[in-house]
Formats: sequence, structure tokens, C-alpha cells
Amino acid sequence: MLAEQWPGHMLGPLLFARAGVRVAAGRRHLFNEIAEGSTMYWAYARNNRPAQDLSHGWGGNSQWRTRFRRDYTIAGEFFYNVDATPGPPDPEDDLTADEWRELVRHRCFVRCAKPHGDRFPYDRSHREPRS
Repeated sequence: MLAEQWPGHMLGPLLFARAGVRVAAGRRHLFNEIAEGSTMYWAYARNNRPAQDLSHGWGGNSQWRTRFRRDYTIAGEFFYNVDATPGPPDPEDDLTADEWRELVRHRCFVRCAKPHGDRFPYDRSHREPRS
């Protein structure tokens, strides 16, 4: 991490708000042009990039009736989108298991160059050891 743009906030093990950070990473980990321009999921609006949230298009009270995404860090592990059912990707889907993990973990693509605007990651979860 190079710099924190805005702070994150934890409520015990629950991630309440993600921090905004500037990072430096090799091409093996991140492609700048993809990470800065791919659709940000679980986000109502973002400056300078597309955003997609389940509350879009459902009327005036939709943001209050949409479930929150819950991420936790417990006992040395990260748990992303815990309310979703874990399982293998749909065999008819064009994303690999690694590409789905990337999308659920980062809420956007950071390496995958496949079309990003019409995905449905909301029913996916992911668990990984904390490094």
C-alpha cells in the first residue's frame, strides 16, 4: 500500500467500510487499466467508473430493502460475502473459479479482461487465509 485515501472501519471482526488505498503491484497481481475501469459491484455509485448494486432499478426505497454485503476477518481468515452460498461456478458461465474469486474478493476485476458489466457476483462467497 502506498497511501490511504480514506480510512476503513471495522466493528469487531465485521468490515463496516472498506478503506480507499493506492497500491503498487506487479502485472502478475493487478492490471491498472482493468482495476481502474471495471464495474465496481456492491456499490451504488462511483466517480469515473461503472457501479452496480442490487438496489439499482427497484424504486425509491430499494437501498433500504437490499441486504448488506458482510465481510469478516476471524481467526486468521477472511470471509467475503458470508450470506451467499459457497459453491462451484455455474458450468455454463464463462468465468473460471479464480476469476469469480477475484470478483468477490475485490468487488471488481483487477486482472480478468473478460466483459465486466453484466455479472451477478451477489450469490457468491469466498474464504481465504489471511497472509
